[in-house]
Amino acid sequence: MFKLGLRSVLAHRLRFVLCTLAVTLGVAFAGGAMVFTDTLSSALKKNFAVSTADVTVTPASPIETGTDRPATFQIELVDRIAAVPGVAAAVPQLLVGNVQILGPDGKPLENYGLTSFGAAWPRDPGAAPFKLVDGTAPWSSDQLALDESTASRAGYHVGDQVRIVTPTRAVTATLTATTTPAQAGAAAGAPLVSFDGATAQLLLLGRPGWTSITVSLEPGSDPNAVSKAIADTIGDSVKVRTAKQVATDGENDLDNTFGGFGTVLLLFAGLALFVGGFLIVNTFAMVVAQRSRELAMLRAIGASRGQITGTVLAESVIIGFVGATLGLLVGVGVASGIRFGYELLDLRIPTASLQVTPTTIIACYLIGIGVTVAAAAPAARRAGKLPPVAAMRDDVHVPERSLLVRLVIGAFMLLMAVLFFGIGVGAGGLPGAVLITLGTGTAVLAVVMLNPLISRYVVRALMYPFGRKAPVTLGRRNAERNPRRTSATASALMISVGLISGLLVIGASVKASIDKSLVDALGTAEILITNDGTPSFSTEVGDRTAKIPGVQAVQRVRQQSGEVGTTNVQVTGVSDGTLAGPVTTAFDAGSPAALAAGQAILPRNLAKTLKLTVGKPFELKTANGTHRLIVGGVLAPNRQLNAIVVSLPTYATVGGSPSDNLLYVEVAKGNQVAQVRTGILDQLRKDYPTIEVRDQEAYAAVAREPVNGVLVAVGFLLAMAILIALLGIVNTLALGVVERTREIGLLRAIGMDRPQLSRMLRVESIAITLLGALLGLAIGVAFAVAVQSAMVDDGLAVRDIPVLQLLIAVALAIVFGVLAAVWPSRRAARLDVLQAIASE
Repeated sequence: MFKLGLRSVLAHRLRFVLCTLAVTLGVAFAGGAMVFTDTLSSALKKNFAVSTADVTVTPASPIETGTDRPATFQIELVDRIAAVPGVAAAVPQLLVGNVQILGPDGKPLENYGLTSFGAAWPRDPGAAPFKLVDGTAPWSSDQLALDESTASRAGYHVGDQVRIVTPTRAVTATLTATTTPAQAGAAAGAPLVSFDGATAQLLLLGRPGWTSITVSLEPGSDPNAVSKAIADTIGDSVKVRTAKQVATDGENDLDNTFGGFGTVLLLFAGLALFVGGFLIVNTFAMVVAQRSRELAMLRAIGASRGQITGTVLAESVIIGFVGATLGLLVGVGVASGIRFGYELLDLRIPTASLQVTPTTIIACYLIGIGVTVAAAAPAARRAGKLPPVAAMRDDVHVPERSLLVRLVIGAFMLLMAVLFFGIGVGAGGLPGAVLITLGTGTAVLAVVMLNPLISRYVVRALMYPFGRKAPVTLGRRNAERNPRRTSATASALMISVGLISGLLVIGASVKASIDKSLVDALGTAEILITNDGTPSFSTEVGDRTAKIPGVQAVQRVRQQSGEVGTTNVQVTGVSDGTLAGPVTTAFDAGSPAALAAGQAILPRNLAKTLKLTVGKPFELKTANGTHRLIVGGVLAPNRQLNAIVVSLPTYATVGGSPSDNLLYVEVAKGNQVAQVRTGILDQLRKDYPTIEVRDQEAYAAVAREPVNGVLVAVGFLLAMAILIALLGIVNTLALGVVERTREIGLLRAIGMDRPQLSRMLRVESIAITLLGALLGLAIGVAFAVAVQSAMVDDGLAVRDIPVLQLLIAVALAIVFGVLAAVWPSRRAARLDVLQAIASE
């Protein structure tokens, strides 16, 4: 029967082209993701195979600290470690991700998301995490070294003057050397500037300190035993790891950094295959219906039900195999394109030859063949039920199940979706959003089940404005005559349009919430000062800003990460202990006076999550330990202070860094904001070229940029799902032309001309498109509105439904629906009338 299936596919190959293309696109996403992640993993293992240190010692922080504000220890610890038996040498290291490298034009170099690191050049060159390529090591405060790639990209050569911005100041120094990483690690592949030890501590930390100690062992020493001895000697204040452990941790860190894109591709692969499944279901349903007499004839000459079912499934295996093969090849191209994109943007990830592993190959074939067979199974079962006597009839119909089962299951799922929505909106926050998402998925499945029951009536209503001319009426009735087929085709488009509609509404609501929260929160803070590239900057910026004419007040904001229990939190220190400065605040409980008493103020959502009220104590973990604080107030939702707020003295006590993250500037009455902003820039730009001075509108625009980026990226990937859905419409219409060849010939015989025939098919396509688009629009908007209602206290305070954009989306769907009918209508118009009439 497999041979029979192969002959059938070859005989009707045009019918399966679009079906194969849908499988190819889905498998390409999956294959590309797996090849990319396997290639990255191979490169990481190779790069981390050798470490420059036998043992590495770092501070044991209660929480994970960022690379810009790492935990540190003092030089005295080096001598204690060096005295441990088995240790040959202990060398202090300093690596901090908080610098900005300027190009020869004085502008910051573009890093495309990578952190620029600053390091101390160790006295022992063999212990350095980088190798000297050209020049000599920097040994004075007016010298520095750059990694070879950054120097080449910027056009710097040994002997040039290079300007660097650090958290404490901006400096200009002579480039004395270029380097290359000695091992993969936190800074491997990232821009790296190195100074002598004393200068590095002053510029990067503003105080003495080191971020790690690399330990070389005496010959024959056991790294595990020496690591344990160091840990026993120093205690819990340090974290001791062998070279193997450092390699494993570094590999995991970089895999998490760059491997996320592979996960995104896998998610969209699932979406593409799910949408493509509707196309496959329709294809096999229509092909089986068209070949019903042929299949019944096979039954009549002795084929069993199982053999007929097996023949159809064999066809699906062949299509899945071909689609998976093509998808795997395209997936390798996708992975290669991703790697090329990183290289084009100079994102220097660890590289290796493309890894197409047996696991990836097997997975691609299992996915491609599995999805195709699963989608073809219903049609295969129906084909097996054809009675042999059907071969004697002129009109053979494939038996179909009653729609009653669909009604019961669909109604139950719809009820569950409503329940999930209600509980999710009531619960609020992230748990509520998860329940709403689950409810949306259930609603989609419910509509898929119920669509054949309602599609006939919905299509009739939607097409009423198009008039009652013969082509319109016939096109509408063609869409109505087979509700299962119409529903399956429309459902694929419904899912894609639903996702885009939800994305548009949530995106618009996020941006509107950002604008409103900034307007409500900033109050009289007409100017905001931040740093481009690194999150912190020197306190001198605030000191100098306060002295500029026209400046009424400056409020400093400093931020660090922390934990309360198992909840990650942000800790914000403010210079205005009364919160009566430029930032507007409203309290649910307590008062700002609590800050002066060393107490903390929590935002409403965090207080609710942690179940804390005014007067209750809690423990805050930061980089330098665990601290006991008392809740002194609860803030109403405030985008600018959505963190645990403390005074600057308390902030320093809990381990905060003495550098600012943000300055709020209030302009004195009688002064123009633009003039004061220009004055601030004139005063600061020379010494702090990366400082950004923005008014409220410009600051809001910057806050919206990440949202726009996500919308564009996700929208592009969703476009692939829409493409597959449109291929489904093309496929349905094309197979419909084959199915209705005699009917089309009769219509032509009684006077329908080619333009009218094309119009009839366009109307059918528009009917299917409108059905899918409007159902998707309803589900997508409902999802977004529910999520916004649940996330009001989490920053999504404003609901914005972009009606114009949604209408444009529907209009584009109609246009694409018309385009989808072009090829089938041309094929129908070219049919010979007499041959078409005699086709059955």
